Amino acid sequence: MGLSKKATVIGLSAVVLVGVVVAVAVIEYKHSAHHGSASGSTATNDVSTSKKAIMTICQPTDYKDACIKSLSSSNSTDPKELIMTGFKAAMSDIADVIGKSKTLQDAAKDSRTKRAYELCSELLKTSADDLGRSVQKLAKFEATKMDGYVADLKTWLSGAIDYQEACIDAFENTTGDAGEKMKSLLKTSSEVTSNGLAMVNELTSMLSSLHIPNVQRRLLVKKDRSEVDPDYVWLRSINKRRLFYDDYGPRLEQPPSEDTGARKLLSTDSLPEWMNAHQRRLLAAKVKPNVVVALDGSGQFKSINEALKKVPAKNVVPFVILVKAGVYREYVDVPRRVDNVVMIGEGASKTKITGNKNFIDGVGTFKTATFAVNGDGFMAKDISFENSAGAAKHQAVALRVSGDRAIFYRCQMDGYQDTLYTHTYRQFYRDCTITGTIDFIFGDAAAVFQNCKMIVRKPLDNQGCMVTAQGRKDHRSTGGLILQNCSITAEPAFLAAQPPIKAYLGRPWKEFSRTIIMQSYIDKNIVPEGWSPWTGTFGMDTCYYVEYQNRGPGSDTSKRVSWKGIQKTVSQQDILEFTAGRFFLGDAWIPVAGIPYDSGMTRL
Repeated sequence: MGLSKKATVIGLSAVVLVGVVVAVAVIEYKHSAHHGSASGSTATNDVSTSKKAIMTICQPTDYKDACIKSLSSSNSTDPKELIMTGFKAAMSDIADVIGKSKTLQDAAKDSRTKRAYELCSELLKTSADDLGRSVQKLAKFEATKMDGYVADLKTWLSGAIDYQEACIDAFENTTGDAGEKMKSLLKTSSEVTSNGLAMVNELTSMLSSLHIPNVQRRLLVKKDRSEVDPDYVWLRSINKRRLFYDDYGPRLEQPPSEDTGARKLLSTDSLPEWMNAHQRRLLAAKVKPNVVVALDGSGQFKSINEALKKVPAKNVVPFVILVKAGVYREYVDVPRRVDNVVMIGEGASKTKITGNKNFIDGVGTFKTATFAVNGDGFMAKDISFENSAGAAKHQAVALRVSGDRAIFYRCQMDGYQDTLYTHTYRQFYRDCTITGTIDFIFGDAAAVFQNCKMIVRKPLDNQGCMVTAQGRKDHRSTGGLILQNCSITAEPAFLAAQPPIKAYLGRPWKEFSRTIIMQSYIDKNIVPEGWSPWTGTFGMDTCYYVEYQNRGPGSDTSKRVSWKGIQKTVSQQDILEFTAGRFFLGDAWIPVAGIPYDSGMTRL
């Protein structure tokens, strides 16, 4: 890039100011302005300079016209002001779409279409909220924590895109042109949001190339856990108590040894610095439930939803809910901003939450979930989530996860089509079992599954089965399904069916679908082709599908489909980017849960 030392300092200042979307082009612009003409003090030159700044900031985006238009009302050359203008424009546009959506909803004659418009309003408000918290992140920026800062921004901007896309998906199988109308209404806000994500990615590349002193780039510098920098030394000494304390619920297996990646709850001496004093005291002690739910009346509540009402507003510490054994027939919603809920059952075979909402009976896929997580920092252990609608009812979600940094340990998700909706943000699943038929793990979260079982169930006659249907809409978004040391097999009824039923590893739900299956066991139920088309040639060239170091009778890749998006050769260095420690900085938020966890490759 050829920047002088002074330009590098200017670059760091720009990062501090802007954070969210300053790209390398901004640095180049400032460098040229510093060495250029000194006659730019007139109003005309100020306007010209502002236009140049806008053009430069918009350079790395896919939708340059939308970017320039969103910033055109500003006469500033301050990158922070320009970006704030852009995000405010996106949020304003979403508000306008919500207003128009209400008008269209009132005019709609079909009940399913009305419900789709209603859902859209809800989803778009959340999309705007993600844009808003991305802007707020600017005020809290610290250069020494650049990795977490950038990771949060990418996650939330990807989430804003996912919510807009979920709005459009809500019109699937509705009558008329409602879906196309909504897509048209969302065109500008979708493009501007995508542009923001593009500029954040450019910021990451810029910092990697500048090698700015005193700014640790763990997101970019490729390290093994053994080489982790001093800020993360506490990960090596986690050897005290666990958050998921085994006094609550039966011990289903012996505690894993340190060699398997087990991480126990921290002592006060080894807790990370980012935790406040109250959190440190709580996590250093034996965790007891704040409330108990029991159908027999032995707890404070008989309903999980009632227990959730006791979570304090703006909760920042783990709020533990013990759900005793029983079959809970309720639809549970952990609301947005009801954060840090820890829900512990008495075993996945004993504590079950079940429902049967489904698409055939008139409910949109997003709203069919028996259990929906919308709050951040949610954790669940030893619980079963079920949608019992059956294969004939088509889309029927057992668990939808729309909360950031969600963790599920020793849980079971049972259904048929669309069992587990990994909607958006960062999610981690360990020692879980997921059953289903078609697309039974789907969505656009950055989701890592370790040591989980994916069991294909017998579908309706003349149906095939797909384990995954990853839904990444934007090629820069954080979404991806990572299956590591998992088992992909089938129930006996599937294997005994005649004629044999075809089952596939997955198919591309959205254009840039991304799925990585590594170090896993693939059984004979998976056909040699491996991957199934969605419709026609959609996504075949733009998907990103990887199989790496798998085993089992279905793991032979010699007869796999030959799409451009199938990655035939992947280096070890490339695959390390999809391990939990690097893919979504899992070392910063998973070990404190006290569950088994592999930051890098699994030791088989």
